[in-house]
Amino acid sequence: MDLSKILEYQKLDGQLVKIERQIKNNENKKTANKMHENMKEAQNKSVKLEEKAGQLLAEIDKVKKQFKVQEDKMKEFTSKDLSSLSKEEIDKLSGLKDKLAQNLNILDRNLTALAESVNAVLSDFNKTIKIFNSCKEQFAKSKSAYENEVKAVEASQKELQDKLATLAKGIDAKVMDAYNKRRKENIFPIVVPIVNNSCGGCHIELPYANISKLENDGILTCEHCHRIIYKQ
Repeated sequence: MDLSKILEYQKLDGQLVKIERQIKNNENKKTANKMHENMKEAQNKSVKLEEKAGQLLAEIDKVKKQFKVQEDKMKEFTSKDLSSLSKEEIDKLSGLKDKLAQNLNILDRNLTALAESVNAVLSDFNKTIKIFNSCKEQFAKSKSAYENEVKAVEASQKELQDKLATLAKGIDAKVMDAYNKRRKENIFPIVVPIVNNSCGGCHIELPYANISKLENDGILTCEHCHRIIYKQ
């Protein structure tokens, strides 16, 4: 089987593959994708921090109301005229007053702790916003650089694609279909020679039966990497 045309096609296609891999593995593209992911993470975190801050503020409001209730009760006790009360009533009031004072002290500590938590959340929120803005700026720069690099090779890419389309017209349809199928599977090179009874692509030694088939048919599909093997 004459494979000269498909080999010529593959040689030219190799240049296109090189460009495609350069685009795919472009560092600016990788950076832009990473910055985009970081932006999403920062955005999600900021939403959660806002929710947490809202919960803390609601808790602070609740504690303040409890504090006001206890404070009003304390004022009520301290304003009582004790001269008309018995010793037992005074002792009872004193016990209640101590309990109120204890409650006020606990509520005061709770308010302080909640305030510290709010400040910590706000600080974390501000840091997250800075990270988001920094990533957004880097994303824009990397995306622009990547697009410029892609644009720079567009003409060469189009020229190669046009040449390949012309060459494909002179190649057996079955061979071209087999080639394109493996090309979509990111296999390259696709058509390789047999080398020391092994596949020229994956270098796995071929069984004797396959070597005999190659001798008879001129081509063979590698059972391991699925490349098209030919005998030089």
